Amino acid sequence: MRKEHSRHSRTSRSTMPPSYQPTNAMPTDGPSYDGMDRAGAPASRREARAARRAQSGGIKSVAVFLVLLLVFGGAGWAAYTMLVDHRNPFASLTDLGDSGPKTSLTIGLSPAPKSLDIRTQSGDAVSQALLGNVYETLLNRSQQNKPEAGIAKSWTTSDDGLTYTFHLNGGLTFSNGHTLDADDVVWSLQQTIQHKYVGADGLDGLASVKANGPTTVVITLNKTIPDLAWLLSGRAGIVYDAEAGIDYATQAVGSGPFTVKKWDAGSSLTLRHNPKYRGANAAKTGTITLRYYDNAGLAATAMAKGEVDAVPNVATDDLDTLRSHDDITLKQGDSYEKVLLGFNSDDNSLFSDAHVRQGARYALDNAALVKENGAAGELGGPISSLDPGYEDLTGLYPHDITKALSLLNYFVFRAPSEYRKMPNGPQIGDRPMKLVYPQRYGRQLGETIKEQLAQGDIPVDITMVDDATWQKRVVEKRDFDMTIFTMDSSHDVGDLVDPDLFLNYTSSKAEELYKNAQASKNDQEYEQRLKALARQVASDSPVDWLYVSRPWVAVRSGITGMPTNMVDCYLPLAGVAKG
Repeated sequence: MRKEHSRHSRTSRSTMPPSYQPTNAMPTDGPSYDGMDRAGAPASRREARAARRAQSGGIKSVAVFLVLLLVFGGAGWAAYTMLVDHRNPFASLTDLGDSGPKTSLTIGLSPAPKSLDIRTQSGDAVSQALLGNVYETLLNRSQQNKPEAGIAKSWTTSDDGLTYTFHLNGGLTFSNGHTLDADDVVWSLQQTIQHKYVGADGLDGLASVKANGPTTVVITLNKTIPDLAWLLSGRAGIVYDAEAGIDYATQAVGSGPFTVKKWDAGSSLTLRHNPKYRGANAAKTGTITLRYYDNAGLAATAMAKGEVDAVPNVATDDLDTLRSHDDITLKQGDSYEKVLLGFNSDDNSLFSDAHVRQGARYALDNAALVKENGAAGELGGPISSLDPGYEDLTGLYPHDITKALSLLNYFVFRAPSEYRKMPNGPQIGDRPMKLVYPQRYGRQLGETIKEQLAQGDIPVDITMVDDATWQKRVVEKRDFDMTIFTMDSSHDVGDLVDPDLFLNYTSSKAEELYKNAQASKNDQEYEQRLKALARQVASDSPVDWLYVSRPWVAVRSGITGMPTNMVDCYLPLAGVAKG
């Protein structure tokens, strides 16, 4: 999931270097795990189960076919096909009646997923549509971005943090009627790791995955992964049906509260409640259509016209228009998408000195930036309120021009004739600081930053470029003093500590704190160590956290249960009801 690549991928999906991007290649073999075979074949217990199903199912199906053919003629053939054709994942849902909810609603979204293959399709659109709706995960993810009971009703962790035991709910099935048990969990994790599906990059510490009976799964690690439970509430934890036999690009078979009724690529995706669902979050709406638009503005226009019932992540330019409608309510949620002003901490850069970075942070008025944005909040440090280790650090570097000037007093930012040479460093004052950033952030943000830094006697020269040029100039050549970029992953504080990041920030203390956090054996230890790491990074100030996104969700009167947090990547719709 955006927000899913986490610290293991060392990336913010849309703005980090390509070399940091998670790999989605699908090799034919992979590492061997205890309880898993190298070629990806099912474990022997699963093979036996499949064989029994095939043998008994085949005999029963032939008998049923013959009786129906004699009694009902041509209608018998259709009934037989419906009963035994497991290769058509939608047949049983389309043709069999059910007594579920009959209501329907439409949600406007942007952009559309390019494919329904949640295993290999990167980006947020496919997970936004399918995760928690069609596909269930070993653990669910709460609106506060914490793991909670899902396919597994409970789980325990050993004292050393190296063994996780998951206790599954009984009586679960996939939407095609196939049983879901511990074998499916083991097989799915095996496939995710071996084929490097999206989300697998955080699972490199797994030593073995075993089924201990039909409702127990034991995961053993060769190193601690303190956020393993959270990872298994995302794409890494999806449980697939090995016998689905579908084209994942256009179809989906999961165990979630919805099934895919219709997929019109680039236009709409229709979800229908799953009558075979046996979990705790049954769909409250019969049919939900996700209608896709070229941009968020068009989705908001459709909302104003009454064509859709809800729009997650409304653009700020459209807020006033939607507020003018009495039947539309706007609610603001939280996310972990952070927009940062990055400083080049290279040894030959002025910003290699922490005092200069800190002075620049005092000169910046983040509250004014938040107000100007309209869909943001102050942050002050590397961890958002939806991630473990969060602490309000906005008070560390409040807007204070006096403090800014006192820190920057040694470094003269004036005409060339007035510059002086920093000991063992570059000459300063002979040029403005180069602010190079992608043009998609707009001119206004850059101009506001320029005006604010000018109050601290830091001159700024703005250069806006396209994404490809930014990648080459900033990420590859490191030709910048400051840049604007986004970190849109959860659990991603480690990305800033990575010495290979284009910011050139290095801190042995921060790296040691990060290493200690990754060695945590329980949640409490992890939280405390992350807080210490966040404070160190915030003090070092390799960036200024301009703001954290706080998206607006528009909902029409009569609609309840609409999620408000993380809606750009995770939109569980089972609790949404109409009327």
